[in-house]
Amino acid sequence: SSPDRRIPRRAPDGERMHPRHVFAAANPDFAALARTRPRLRPYLVETRDGRHTIDFSSWEATVELNRVLLDACYGVKHWEIPRGHLCPPAANRANYVHWIEDLLALSRPSSASASVRGPGVVGLDIGVGANCVYPLIGASLNGWRFVGIDVTDVAVASARANAEANVAIRHLIEIRDARTFSLRRRDSARDGSVILPAIEEDERFAFCMCNPPFFDLDRSASERRRPNRASDFGGSDAETACPGGERAFTARIFEDSLLLRDRVHWYTTMCGKKETVKHLRRALASREARVAAVRTTVFRQGKTARWGVAWSFAESAASTNDAPLR
Repeated sequence: SSPDRRIPRRAPDGERMHPRHVFAAANPDFAALARTRPRLRPYLVETRDGRHTIDFSSWEATVELNRVLLDACYGVKHWEIPRGHLCPPAANRANYVHWIEDLLALSRPSSASASVRGPGVVGLDIGVGANCVYPLIGASLNGWRFVGIDVTDVAVASARANAEANVAIRHLIEIRDARTFSLRRRDSARDGSVILPAIEEDERFAFCMCNPPFFDLDRSASERRRPNRASDFGGSDAETACPGGERAFTARIFEDSLLLRDRVHWYTTMCGKKETVKHLRRALASREARVAAVRTTVFRQGKTARWGVAWSFAESAASTNDAPLR
């Protein structure tokens, strides 16, 4: 045992998790999870007061915990990611999915007019990653259909394998390689486009979502790799870095949205830096953009904060800017 280990505490104001989140009221009981899922047992760490936590500094422990949570909480029965690739914290990612539910409750396309759930709601995951976590949670929780796009061999292959292995929802998830899918288009997408190369000319989506690469690929590897000894969620260069970093990537989504307009009802992205949010909101506020609605939120988990930004060009969303989301 390790007397220095501390059990993560909940925020005193109760705002750390979305109110519909499975862990909104209490942290997961790691020992109870390990009793029903023995693969988690080797990674339990007993604290001085006899409680249990997980060694978050171990990538293997982090992966196993998230595999267990995806199964226990969302019915995702199979989940594998290549060694060293990004292991997204499932609880944090579920917060994002719940926020999109809130946005769709305010305004949604006519194809999904009956409900915020079910296959009439089609989402686009930009940079689905090897983990495929958003489509897996969204399809399992809400029955949404998903198109997940990426640009590396390993991400596309692993995401497809994860989708196919979950028999109950595999018909709801399509994974596309944005590098080759664009060859099917009669027109050529704008250079630097993120969304356009990976969608059909007449496709429409209820929402898009994205966890953009955080680091600037143009910076040195030492600047990009600032190890956090308290946790190891992995992440390949392709998953964590791109030219210009997060700010440039979200700007490309914004530029695509100006061309696609209401073909995506809600454009959304997660941001890891407040500065990115400021730049994106400034662009959205420009008269030329003619954006009908803008919403923001904060995703809290432990000591980590991430921001969500959403915008819509749909007339039905214009009256929702002041409506409460929860």
